[in-house]
Amino acid sequence: MDVVHRDEVVKCPRPTCQNPIHISVGRWPGGVNDSGGWVLKCAKCDYVFPVNVKNPDDASKVDLGATILGSWDNELGNRAEVLAAHGAVDGSEHVERLLLLQHGEVEDFYNLDSRPLYRCGVCKESLEVVAYVALEAHLAEVNRAFARYLNWHLAHQGGAPEAICVLLNVSCTCGAEHRARFYREFSEDISQAASAFWLIDVKGKKPTLDVDGVYSRDDCITILEKLLLRWRALHSGVLLAAPFIGFNYPGARKKIPDLWNWVLKYTDPSKTSLITRKATFKLLKDASKDTEQDVEFLKSWGLLNPTVAALDEKNAFFKTDFHAKFYCGISADCVEILVGSFNIHEGTYVENIHLLTYSFEDFMERYLLGMKMFFDITVLKQRRNVLEVLIKDGKAAECKVVSHSGSLFSK
Repeated sequence: MDVVHRDEVVKCPRPTCQNPIHISVGRWPGGVNDSGGWVLKCAKCDYVFPVNVKNPDDASKVDLGATILGSWDNELGNRAEVLAAHGAVDGSEHVERLLLLQHGEVEDFYNLDSRPLYRCGVCKESLEVVAYVALEAHLAEVNRAFARYLNWHLAHQGGAPEAICVLLNVSCTCGAEHRARFYREFSEDISQAASAFWLIDVKGKKPTLDVDGVYSRDDCITILEKLLLRWRALHSGVLLAAPFIGFNYPGARKKIPDLWNWVLKYTDPSKTSLITRKATFKLLKDASKDTEQDVEFLKSWGLLNPTVAALDEKNAFFKTDFHAKFYCGISADCVEILVGSFNIHEGTYVENIHLLTYSFEDFMERYLLGMKMFFDITVLKQRRNVLEVLIKDGKAAECKVVSHSGSLFSK
């Protein structure tokens, strides 16, 4: 029987601390669920206190912010004994708790109904739907290859790769042949739907990635969305320079939190840097008040996205003297950059954008020096291990871990 988890946050009850503690409460659907609790020790102030929780010994856990010193079972009646053993004071009913929505469901990130990013270099038709059709046709073989690797991986207890890449041939409706690359972040689940993979590259005899011209703001959002997934997978870092996110006038302010959440949804906080104006961030904080996305509320519970949290620190990188708009994926060997007039706005107004590729050295000279910003090149050179599954003639011809010191284009 599989356990179902619900995420919660409890706060340390010491008034001068209020450290948010993230817990995962497990439940056995249709089975026996024990009532009990833990004695927790706050990781910030060392305060010891009790918390009621279901299935404390076999299904629930603390993810962040505290250590479990002991547990009790209500049926055994050993609560007072456990609290006394650890010097905890009864009063768990005073612990603040926040129940979060379940967020573990698989989400289809890649929108096949929006403007395509990859087009056949011969006939200019979209390659995205046919690429996913090809992946779906070979998905069983991909999952079998991954299952064989996972058995070896678990037996040898080595470090897990960061992701799984699938490479397969794709035929355009015009007959032109291409090679598509799909990506999903590593997990030990061997049964994956095609929608769990992101299409991050398609190569052919002629270029398939052509972004150069005038597009509506809505189309710019779609293009950047797919590029953010591409960069998140292919590159070591992502840099977003946007003076403005959303509009500051009645009726438009309410859309600002959604635009920020869109950016955060498609980026990895551990590799993303955002440059904006301080007034733009203040506008987010003001627009989010009294909503479920309230920045100050989320911060108080330790739930603020790390990319936004970095802006809320005193050492945040704000610039007031810039109007440049560019968005890029950065690795030690190459940089892809989307440049033009486009701020992060929705609507039918048109903007000009252009996708360029530079060496890191050229990018630094042309863009970073002008912004007075610098990247640690040693971080960009850190090796990334990716499990690559090559499909050939309907079979997994190769399934091996490949190490990269730059972008995933480097091999």
